[in-house]
Amino acid sequence: MNPDNQGSETAITSGAAVPKGLTGDDLVTLNEEIAGMARAGLPLDQGLAALAREMGRGRLQRVTADIAADLKNGHTLPQSLERQGSRVPPFYAGLVAAGVRTGRISEVLATLTVYARSIADLRSIVIGALYYPAIVLILAFALFGLLFAFLVPQFEKVFSEFKIRLPAITEFLIGVSHHIWIILAIPLAIIVLVFLVGLFLKHSDRGRRAWARFVYAIPIVGTLIRSSRLAAFTDLLGILVDHGLPLPEAFGLAGAACSDPLMSAAAKDVQADLSRGMPLGEVYRKHKLVPELIAWMTAMGEQRGSLGTTLHHVADLYKRQTEMRANLLRSVLPPFILLVTAAIIVILFVLGVALPLLKLFDALSGASLN
Repeated sequence: MNPDNQGSETAITSGAAVPKGLTGDDLVTLNEEIAGMARAGLPLDQGLAALAREMGRGRLQRVTADIAADLKNGHTLPQSLERQGSRVPPFYAGLVAAGVRTGRISEVLATLTVYARSIADLRSIVIGALYYPAIVLILAFALFGLLFAFLVPQFEKVFSEFKIRLPAITEFLIGVSHHIWIILAIPLAIIVLVFLVGLFLKHSDRGRRAWARFVYAIPIVGTLIRSSRLAAFTDLLGILVDHGLPLPEAFGLAGAACSDPLMSAAAKDVQADLSRGMPLGEVYRKHKLVPELIAWMTAMGEQRGSLGTTLHHVADLYKRQTEMRANLLRSVLPPFILLVTAAIIVILFVLGVALPLLKLFDALSGASLN
């Protein structure tokens, strides 16, 4: 069995959706170090050893030093990367091995840098799209809390002193102000509960899949997260295919690196189907891993002998979908939250506070005239 393939199968069997170890930024740094030394024709073992001595403590320093030691002991670069275990994603060693076999190591390393930066950009898009609406929502809750906790009780005191007959909406506002912290604590408790359930579910393969289905079912947000994950997976699969890895092995490596639990869980079965000669488009339909349009595009790419190019087109489609959802969240949701908050405050306070105040002013005006 191919060592790279064996490594990917081990990762899939263990259920690790994303191998623990180097971060995306660490992987870019390591890749650029190796690529720069390869282009300059420098001995990798000596160069990486010198570089590791200049680094501070951390995972990247340990990995760099270990690779240098393995190279010095006679291991090839792919073997050295594979010996890092889960600290380096299996697809990285597989791609480097393919680059060595085809004599395109510099091209492979450059492609990996572009891919890692693309993933980092996708992650930033997702985080940015969720961060701004979350901040606006928190501010809206804080505004409601301040108004009902401090402003409404002052009006209640005034109305009580003048013994004004209050309309039902004012009584409602006063009642809410008496229990505002409990009311605000309910959504907070729900959020904390969902967060804790998510942490618990992530301890098992079935739990991760259940959590993923829950997240993907959330309107806009779910599509945003799933699209970004499928874009990363499809782009990596296209890169692996471009550099000559057999499709079953390529899918296994991409599945081991995929952050989508549904795709990772199905990777082993997909590998088996592909090894039996089943086309990728048909496998996608069988396991219902992607929409029908994507399965059709993949099947057409296979028939025309341009699977790698088609996969990159599919990845671009997912990236555009991610960007579209992200722009929708950033540009539409925050103003919507602000408008709804303002409308609720205006309606409640105009009807609940302004009307009793007008009655009070009328009463005071009548008293002064008498």
